[in-house]
Amino acid sequence: MDIVKIIGVALMTTFSVLILKQSHPEIAVLVSVAGGIIILLMFVQSLSGVIANITSIVSRTGIRSEVFSALLKIIGIGYLTEFAAGVCKDAGNESMAQKVLLAGKVIILVLSLPIVNNLIDIVVGILP
Repeated sequence: MDIVKIIGVALMTTFSVLILKQSHPEIAVLVSVAGGIIILLMFVQSLSGVIANITSIVSRTGIRSEVFSALLKIIGIGYLTEFAAGVCKDAGNESMAQKVLLAGKVIILVLSLPIVNNLIDIVVGILP
């Protein structure tokens, strides 16, 4: 069960950060980032199955590869911006966290335009 390992790393990182924050706050931020990266690496393997499943759906439905590519980018950007914002918050920089989240949302909006265009093309093609 991977979730037990992930929770273990998260708890060990959290306790380490709490202990280090009192004496070495700059090292506490680095430990927090390192723990987050370890957790990300632990579940990246699970994503290969998800991507294979989505690829199968795309090939069966005939969705254009550009739309599929944009979808994967959108998902990745969403997770990465959330992670980066969390690191900024842990470092005590709430303002930067908000800017990272805003930038991620704008980039997701831009990347979603081909998907919206494809959806409109499908709807227009169905209408008489």
